[in-house]
Amino acid sequence: MKRFLVVATILVVANSAMAADDAVSNAYRVCKMIDNTGLFTGPCQVSSRKYAVTATIDVPSADARKACMQIAGVASSKGYHFPGGEWTVQLKSPTSGDKSVAFCRLPR
Repeated sequence: MKRFLVVATILVVANSAMAADDAVSNAYRVCKMIDNTGLFTGPCQVSSRKYAVTATIDVPSADARKACMQIAGVASSKGYHFPGGEWTVQLKSPTSGDKSVAFCRLPR
């Protein structure tokens, strides 16, 4: 649990850039925040075709769900908007293959 308080803190201060209304640009901003935490096991990826920000983290699914909600909350608090589709954060584990262990929506 302590680890995810650190994630939330790092995500809040990681990116102070002004929010844009461009969903893809904002998705890359979210990825940069994720990558800057140093807690994820591989680089974050953006798929504009799937409207998804995808990252891999080696934690139990319950913790991945908490981290996912924290990421979406930080995106919202920074004023990032994701118009034009149902944008999501999808967290995978190193052993889950292509399946997400946590999934949450980003703000429209």
